Amino acid sequence: MRHLLIMGVCTAAISAGSTSAFAQSTGNVIEELVVTAEKREQSLQDVPVAISAFTSTQRDKVGIATVQDLTNFTPGFVYQSSNDRASMRGIGRLTNVHSVDGAVSIYIDGLFTTSTVLAGGPPLDVDRVEILRGPQGTLYGRNAIGGTVNVISVRPTEDFYAEVRGIVESYGFTNVQAAVSGPIADGLRFRLSGYKLDQHEGYFENVNSGRPTEGTKRNEYQVQAQIEADLGENAELWASYKTLVWHNRGGPGARAGYLNDPYELGLTDPNFSVVYNSAFGYSNNIVPGSLQQYNGGTTTSNPALSDSHKFNTNIPQRVRLRDVNSFTTQFVYHAPSFDIKYVGGIQEYKYDLYGDTDATNVASFQIPLAAGSLCGNVAALYAAGASTVNCTPLTVNANNGYHYFEYPKWYSNEINISSTTDSPVQWIFGLFQYQEQYSGTGSTADFFLVGPSNLATPVLGAAANPDQWWSTGNYALTTQSKAVFGQVDWQMTDTLKLTVGLRYTKDKKFGTEYRRIVCNSDVCYPGLYSALGLNGFGPGTAANYGSLLGNLNALPAVGQALGLGNALAGLAGLGNGAFDLTDTLAPKSTAGLIEGVSTPSVCTAGVCRQYVVDKNSGIASRELSGTSDAPTGTVGLQWEPDDSLMAYARYSRGYKAFGFSAGGFLAVPKADAEFANAYEIGIKKNFSNLQINAALFYIDYRDLQAPVTVRIGPTNVSQFINIEKSRSSGIELSAIWQPIQPLRLTLDYGYNPTKIVKSSPLVDVNDNVVTAAVDITGNKLPQAPEQKVAINASYTFDWDPGSLTLGATYLYRSKSYANVFTREYNMAPSWDQVDLRAYWQPSGGKYTVIAYVKNLFDTEGYAAAVAGSQRNAPLLQGAQTLELTPPRIFGMELQYRF
Repeated sequence: MRHLLIMGVCTAAISAGSTSAFAQSTGNVIEELVVTAEKREQSLQDVPVAISAFTSTQRDKVGIATVQDLTNFTPGFVYQSSNDRASMRGIGRLTNVHSVDGAVSIYIDGLFTTSTVLAGGPPLDVDRVEILRGPQGTLYGRNAIGGTVNVISVRPTEDFYAEVRGIVESYGFTNVQAAVSGPIADGLRFRLSGYKLDQHEGYFENVNSGRPTEGTKRNEYQVQAQIEADLGENAELWASYKTLVWHNRGGPGARAGYLNDPYELGLTDPNFSVVYNSAFGYSNNIVPGSLQQYNGGTTTSNPALSDSHKFNTNIPQRVRLRDVNSFTTQFVYHAPSFDIKYVGGIQEYKYDLYGDTDATNVASFQIPLAAGSLCGNVAALYAAGASTVNCTPLTVNANNGYHYFEYPKWYSNEINISSTTDSPVQWIFGLFQYQEQYSGTGSTADFFLVGPSNLATPVLGAAANPDQWWSTGNYALTTQSKAVFGQVDWQMTDTLKLTVGLRYTKDKKFGTEYRRIVCNSDVCYPGLYSALGLNGFGPGTAANYGSLLGNLNALPAVGQALGLGNALAGLAGLGNGAFDLTDTLAPKSTAGLIEGVSTPSVCTAGVCRQYVVDKNSGIASRELSGTSDAPTGTVGLQWEPDDSLMAYARYSRGYKAFGFSAGGFLAVPKADAEFANAYEIGIKKNFSNLQINAALFYIDYRDLQAPVTVRIGPTNVSQFINIEKSRSSGIELSAIWQPIQPLRLTLDYGYNPTKIVKSSPLVDVNDNVVTAAVDITGNKLPQAPEQKVAINASYTFDWDPGSLTLGATYLYRSKSYANVFTREYNMAPSWDQVDLRAYWQPSGGKYTVIAYVKNLFDTEGYAAAVAGSQRNAPLLQGAQTLELTPPRIFGMELQYRF
């Protein structure tokens, strides 16, 4: 049945071509779709850029409700929901660090935003979404090296209007939406809208008794208020305020996938070896009977290996989004031959994510003592009354959590002047300014132990650590960007138009990063005990020292019990606790200043430190500062021999500012700016019942900013480098075919082979077999599936009572990789999916009923590739983590208009 359905849809749509512009249709003639992709209203078929555009009505009919849905119908577009990252044609951001700019710019009503997830706003509020593919380095300079997503809100109406929508789905999902709009007075209009969304059951089940389900489990609401005013005959003012709140176990950062490998049972976590590995408690190498699990759990293996939607942790993931304030305003003045437009606004939010670092439900376990260990000898002496201190096997607190946070606040201002005459020369010029203040964690999170441990009291006089952080790295950074831009379109002849655009952008980033690492494992103590002259007592490990590990205050008594008298008396007062590695692991230099670090250098014996360690907090800090600038632009030629055909050739240059991998205290914290030179030819052809758009592109991509993990002492950290040269090329096909009035067929197809052309050899630390640097030339660009297909077929039955549209969608996406190492454990496999939809609208249009099933055959789809990890793979190369699309979902929506 599945294959018959897929083949039927494919055969019908392939005979047509594809769809990117989801235009409306009347009869069997495809209507014009107007977009503002080049900051003036134009027919989509007249814009010489590869665009996918989605109206609110077509989103309802096809079933496009989220950003992930948008990517399904947009060639070259990929979205990683767990990290809220977007990529276009293989160009994207490869790190969570906010001081590294995104590569796909998101504009909501003309205001730049850093949150891709907001582009998936509900159709009730969003009139249109326009996705411009390829560098948009002239009119949209901020983070537009890969492409741009424009979201245009539904505006206030001149007549009274109100609508309510209710959606129910599987997993206890409900979404109630409402909007009201109309006049306040002559020339003054308002719109008020909002939604309340709940999902009571997550897609993933915790086998640990008493813990909640996770994955898209949501509790959120949004409210938006708009006002629009006519200021005389020649000016308009529009303003919008929006707030949003999440109390979720879903959304960006929350559980979206599963670990496709067994638990790693080594004593120390291979990624975070400064603490003991909680999963070691599941092995047979612990003190028999010492394993303690939360909530009476008995699971000791990864449950996802038998069911990808099951997991086992004791700390539930929790997403909280609060203090969201977004204000946007637009003012337009219509002069006789030009418009002056101002777009500005301010946004802020606070995002917190909490979860379980170790991904187990282990509470504690004991590490066995080695034969003849110091601890065993001390215990025997204590039992005989010959020692004042006792020793037992070390009990490991395995309750390991994390906290990731983002607290940004930014504002921007743009003013542009554009021509409005019917002259053969059309132009637009403008100024842009952006500033952001941001604080947040680095590329991972802040990690801590919950409950008793010696992390709170580091030894050797180091500052106290009352919150028991074993790794913390965060930063506060200010970003400033300014630009001037202009574009001229010259209609040289009746059929030829020349476009020339230029932009100059200057970026500055400055701030402070903070770092502390406190070690509590066998990795750090051997060196400490050796430095204290204790080699004669055996290795500084839990198997030798047991419960005395880290208890330097007890060493004098141990010496006396062993008959050494006061030989160890000098070690008294050194503390009982963990070992602070902050200064040990912080980067030093013998070759001069570190690029991007502005803290003064202090040198001792030829070793220079560009950081300071606070004596009270133990946290190291250093100042970061840098600038970059670039001219970008476009040159294009457009040929329109008649009203039904447009062909174009275009060159565009894109730029993304330099970045800091802040919060990690890296030896190389700064990566230079990225550049892309894109060459594209395209054709847009309209027949009476067929619309075909196609683009052929080649992108010369320079200095890709890539985080590469390296081993520094006992920890894995990311270095920030530039990949010298890559390329992205391909063809994108878009069409709509309506052979007869009731039947509508669409196809979106993208073929995008990518390749790293030139790079220095790099070490993949997740490869436990090949540990030397490897050649990555020839590897694919991250998050770039080579092929994407979206096919939709719908048939409308028109009767006197109303119309019923039945539709089916087939989606296919080929494999893709998470980083520059094209390895199986970084791969999202290929996948496909079938959706069904029924859309009933009675005559008069007062209400609409939609029924649907998404992922009809309950296949596993992969939203994006997630990097593998050395964790959980002791014998093989890195472990595989897979981010899943939603399982099969049944749903129904009712819309009622007053």
